[in-house]
Amino acid sequence: MRKSVLGLLAATAICSVAFTPVASAQTLQELKEQINALSKKVEQLEKKESAKSNDLKVKWKGAPEFSSKDGKFKMKIRGRIYTDYGNVSAKNAAGVSIAGEKVDATEFRTARLGIEGILFKDIKYKFETDLTGGATEIKDAYLEWKLKPVSIKIGQFKTPNSLEEQTSSRYITFMERGAFTDAFSLSRQVGIAVGYAADDVTFTAGLFQGDFENGDAQQDRTYAARVTFGPKLSDGDVRLHVGASIRHRELEDGEGARYRQRPHSHLANNRYISTDFRGTSVGDAKSDTFYGFEAAAVMGPISLQSEYAILSVNRIDTAEKVNLSGGYVSASYFITGESRGYKKGAFSRVKVKNPVFEGGMGAWQLALRYDTIELNDIDEGILGGKQNTILFGVNWHLNNYVRFMANYSHSDVTDGDDDVTDVNAFGLRFQVDW
Repeated sequence: MRKSVLGLLAATAICSVAFTPVASAQTLQELKEQINALSKKVEQLEKKESAKSNDLKVKWKGAPEFSSKDGKFKMKIRGRIYTDYGNVSAKNAAGVSIAGEKVDATEFRTARLGIEGILFKDIKYKFETDLTGGATEIKDAYLEWKLKPVSIKIGQFKTPNSLEEQTSSRYITFMERGAFTDAFSLSRQVGIAVGYAADDVTFTAGLFQGDFENGDAQQDRTYAARVTFGPKLSDGDVRLHVGASIRHRELEDGEGARYRQRPHSHLANNRYISTDFRGTSVGDAKSDTFYGFEAAAVMGPISLQSEYAILSVNRIDTAEKVNLSGGYVSASYFITGESRGYKKGAFSRVKVKNPVFEGGMGAWQLALRYDTIELNDIDEGILGGKQNTILFGVNWHLNNYVRFMANYSHSDVTDGDDDVTDVNAFGLRFQVDW
């Protein structure tokens, strides 16, 4: 279309000049300007026609995200792969290495594949499976109706507890989360939750029962809620975060519960601290209540983060409660000047200033953490053990979606089930997500 129009214009101009006895320079210039103006109009018409015929937009976020031009529909293939190496050694009170506790191994810590998107602008969906361990495990699988600032979520997802747990493993600072999150069984369950997010405030409350792996006729019931406040200060240079959460579980009769934790390596052979409330001498657990408190601050490249949690266990044969606890304090620093991302009550993706593929050095982060978990309640005669750990970490973000992680931890174990008192663990991770 454009070529035919331009050809016609050019022919008209030539004929006009040819049949004019004297053509001034001014007349020729006017013809050129008219041709250029008409050419631009033709380009604009072509763009409009192209826009009408092509309703698909593609945006790269680690992987292509497809969307309609009106924003009502979106779809993206998502996934992540974590390849880990772990070296773990343990000693007894005499300082003698325990040969049976030695670990020198690799694993695929995570290999997930899924899909997420938006239907008719305000309905979000997400489905993700993990392929590690020789089996397929369903992780997130839900629909979320976004009414802004309110949302309603139905399906399988994490109960709203803990800053560390609500932050995706793609964005946590260390290879493993704080010890209490695993020990106190913060996890995904099937349920319905109502959320609110506006003006630096988030609130979520939900009712849960069972999960995809639990097909029992009778299942535990869980009630959970979390509230956070995350304002920006100093013209946006400082981000603060405070929050609290609660979870109450009604445990199925006769099943009880067990709380335990391994050192800070998923490849460790054993969980050296453990408290068992499943028909043991300490009694059956009939319910438990989790109380979590969290605080964090991001000041440019510096990040501070801390949580403290209490788990109160109710037993069937006694009114006396057992109180277990855990928490951590950590600090990190980007020597290359980046800052941790934050969004709606949780940490998010780091934006690398000078990616390696652009000739830069990527983003380098140094981190330090003190972590404690205590499964003892001396007053109630419970000696499940205590584990105090110092962790050091170095993270190298090659770009926004790829990073290498290196962690070293030393754990002191007291009152544990085994003869282990000291555990040293070194880990490496190659991580990519899309």
